[in-house]
Amino acid sequence: MTSRSWFAKLFLVSIAAALCGVGARAQQAPDAAKAAWGFDRSDLTPHPVVRFGVLANGMRYALMRNGAPTGSLSVRLRIDAGSTVEGAREHGFMHLLEHLVFHGSANLPKGALLLMLPHQGLKRWSDFNGFTGYDETVYRLDLSRADRGARQTALMLMREVASHLRFERTIVAGAKEMVRQEIQGRDAVQDAILDAQNAFFAPGSPIARGFAGTEASIKKASGSALRGLYQRHYVPGRSTLVLVGDFDPAVVEAEIAARFSDWRAGTTAGAALSRASILTTRGTETHLFIDPAAPTSVTIAAVEALGAADAGAGRDAAFLAHLGTEMLNRRLTTIAAAADAPFVNASAAIYDHFATARMARIDVEARDGDWRGALQAGARALRNARDKGFSQTELDAQLAISRGALAGAAAPRTSAMLADAAIDAVGRKIVFTAPADASISAAYLARIQLAQVNAAFRAAWANQNRLIFVSHAERVPDGKSAIAAAWSEAHARLPQLGGE
Repeated sequence: MTSRSWFAKLFLVSIAAALCGVGARAQQAPDAAKAAWGFDRSDLTPHPVVRFGVLANGMRYALMRNGAPTGSLSVRLRIDAGSTVEGAREHGFMHLLEHLVFHGSANLPKGALLLMLPHQGLKRWSDFNGFTGYDETVYRLDLSRADRGARQTALMLMREVASHLRFERTIVAGAKEMVRQEIQGRDAVQDAILDAQNAFFAPGSPIARGFAGTEASIKKASGSALRGLYQRHYVPGRSTLVLVGDFDPAVVEAEIAARFSDWRAGTTAGAALSRASILTTRGTETHLFIDPAAPTSVTIAAVEALGAADAGAGRDAAFLAHLGTEMLNRRLTTIAAAADAPFVNASAAIYDHFATARMARIDVEARDGDWRGALQAGARALRNARDKGFSQTELDAQLAISRGALAGAAAPRTSAMLADAAIDAVGRKIVFTAPADASISAAYLARIQLAQVNAAFRAAWANQNRLIFVSHAERVPDGKSAIAAAWSEAHARLPQLGGE
């Protein structure tokens, strides 16, 4: 019931534009559905097997027939609101809302859910679950049956979540206890590091505060406060329902309309979510996080504003930059394996950071608490990759890996995997597209040139103002100034290859 690991929200590169059918014949969805799903603002072709639609009340839905495994049914309900919509006195309340259905709703008295799920072949937590993040709340349901009875149960349950939660004292108390246990089970130091990084990388943004809440803030939640938050944000226009399984989409479409068409948003529906603007001219800045239990690590980052709407050209550029990032990761792995390596491990990524900013970063875990050595090693690896680029040998090896990955993406997938992929696309505000077959993938990869990859990687790190975050267990004399000095020293020792 906790949020997905934040690494699951890293930018996972979709198949590049040439593999997504840019300009190909799109599915003939109604105009209202095209507009609601954003297909009229992209040159990408939606997955041709998926039936995309929208009800008159604004709730979107996507239906996909899939027979792996036979008779399966996977359902996802996503609410386009997470902890970032909470007010100052509502910290963790969206997380509390996620738990309420397990303690009773309008048509499911307390304890009824525990009796109902086994009759449908479900296990309480593994087959029906949910998670709350910064910008979304998602409910997941997987069944081994897809017949009409199972579908009606699934749709009834999701409608209970959508508009029939209850806020009696005993129900709220049960949800509070579950959330309290989750908070106690979390890694407090890692949560604090993530919060500090978010505040540093995206100051003023709503992600600068953790999504789960604290024991103190959860204790203060009242039924009336939760009801107000629920009525503002659990509304049709912010909801997307995805069903994948062994069923006839036309039949299920009618079942969804019958179950959800009378769902209406209250007059207190919340305003559209806002995001803080990301400053890209901050200059090089440093931040020191200190905690006795903290690992010694260094993050070197470049932050940009989020890009334009999902389109073929953007996916091409992202895929090329992804190739460069993976080659840098292989270099970092090789360095870490050496006996005299300055760090234990390191990784690089380029992704959209919690729907707030576009980020390129290198994370380096220091060896023996040597944050300076880790910082200098990270700076050197980045400088070499950005200014010198990668070799054809490295690219050939990476393309071979990518061929295998694309082949795996095109292989048959389970209903649960497809439902998760579809709902993830919704969260990242991209078009859910079909994987290409092997011949198209091979042709696309064969056209990729080393110069293109090096240019795309360099462009991803074009903002030369570095944000340097250091986590350490002990106080560092002169703190941020010492980090800035170490950064300057690292670059003074590097060959002047231009830039930075």
